Amino acid sequence: MARAALEFFEGERFSENQKKLLSIVFRNEYERRNKKPPEIPATLDDLHRYIREYRPLSSLEKLDYCLLNFEKATEFIGHNVPVNSEFDYPYYHCVDPIELKHILAFLLNKRFISPFKGHDREDYTQYDVDHISHFYVDQQGYERLRELQGTDSNIGFVAMWFNPEMLSVYEQAIYPAIEYIEEGASEPRFRAVRVDNVEHVNDINDEIIAQIRRSKFMVCDLTGYRGGVYFEAGLAYGLGMPVIYTCRKDWCDEDQLMDDAGKIVEYLKDSNGRPIQVRKEGVHFDLAHRNRIEWELDKLDEFKVKLENRIKAVII
Repeated sequence: MARAALEFFEGERFSENQKKLLSIVFRNEYERRNKKPPEIPATLDDLHRYIREYRPLSSLEKLDYCLLNFEKATEFIGHNVPVNSEFDYPYYHCVDPIELKHILAFLLNKRFISPFKGHDREDYTQYDVDHISHFYVDQQGYERLRELQGTDSNIGFVAMWFNPEMLSVYEQAIYPAIEYIEEGASEPRFRAVRVDNVEHVNDINDEIIAQIRRSKFMVCDLTGYRGGVYFEAGLAYGLGMPVIYTCRKDWCDEDQLMDDAGKIVEYLKDSNGRPIQVRKEGVHFDLAHRNRIEWELDKLDEFKVKLENRIKAVII
């Protein structure tokens, strides 16, 4: 499917890695649309945007993603799922068939999945997978799926700065990007949840943890250098949940604060009149290397499109 799209742009050079990435994006879009061919991008910019915005899954995410896809294709316990490594590897976010064979061998050895008919053994390698075309989810696989049950949720948790200036960002970009409605559907696929828009009687920290555990993914906006936001992102990451990072462009890097006259502000005073040294921190170094969507206040429509496309591309 990606190759078909590239035929429209013969003069454009795409690297092999870029072609593999586009294959992943288009194959997952094909599966997401219930095996209906995705629309070919209208412009070359669309293809480059997919390349920029795609976040590769980690090795652990790929293992879980494979198991979740098996469960999704299973109509009853013991139902076998066909897999053709040479053709299906993009669906599992793998760069080539060999990577998918390693994943299948790992899941077999962990007894998360079993081969359908006549291939039962103690230790599988990638070469054994060449001779196995069907698999089913085994008992330990269902136990792992129970641990991953939050990923069957339709909740997109939003971690962000609760600041009046950020309200328009949430309402005009983040909320509609999460609650997009697919073509032919009448309801959003996902539901956006912020802890401040959920009625509860629990301790606020307990409620945050509970909501994150119930969520399928998180959109984490790093604007404002808020400790609570970093805590929520760390919890989601520790649970193995996909986290999409965003940040207002002028908050991404450390900088000096300026007053309205253009002078550097080095100190502010607390309620007791004591000076406090201040600076604009920017994104903490622990997350600075992670892929993120940067946005600007006067381009929220563009931010909304980028975030929606990222969600469609990387969320299971």
